[in-house]
Amino acid sequence: MSRTQPTQPAPNGFAYLSLLIFLALMGFFCAMSLQVGSLVHRRAAEQALLDVGLEFARALSSYADQTPAGMADQPLSLQELLLDTRQTERFRHLRKIYPDPMTGSTEWGLEIDPDTRRIMGVFSLSTQPPIKVGNFPRGLASLNNKKMISEWVFSADTWANKELGIDPRDNKKSNFFNPSTIGIPPIGQPAMPGQPPKGGLLNPRELVGD
Repeated sequence: MSRTQPTQPAPNGFAYLSLLIFLALMGFFCAMSLQVGSLVHRRAAEQALLDVGLEFARALSSYADQTPAGMADQPLSLQELLLDTRQTERFRHLRKIYPDPMTGSTEWGLEIDPDTRRIMGVFSLSTQPPIKVGNFPRGLASLNNKKMISEWVFSADTWANKELGIDPRDNKKSNFFNPSTIGIPPIGQPAMPGQPPKGGLLNPRELVGD
């Protein structure tokens, strides 16, 4: 007596379409994960560039500060930041030539003074547009709204502005005043009769007019 084998149901069109949709979604989410990972990597590289760039800026500032009288205060090469031989006592303004976090190379772009041919600043050779275009720390606002990473230039002035917290494009005068100077006439002018110059701190109520 022969037995017939049960036949397997053929896959229908709905199951096939579901499989295609599943594979498409998987591909989409994989692509999104790669994109997000790349974005996170770029942000980390840009932050590393800021850190390394400020090290170069600090070294250029240190080189200028240690300049003997009558000598140039900018190096001819980055190697001079590693070993400054302008004085009997030698200085190391920079530990090493750091690699560019954006390119992975130790080759940097150099901003050269057209008159002395000496190095004024250092910048990345990356031509990629930066992700970070604003909200830089106080003193680094000159890096705002740049179109390419290579426009982030780090110089001795960059370090000075960062240390002092100065925005080089901010020309507003500070509103800070020393309260102890209130009532003191300008130099060369006598005090008003009956109003001798005041010394020490004032009671804030004295600053309020009637």
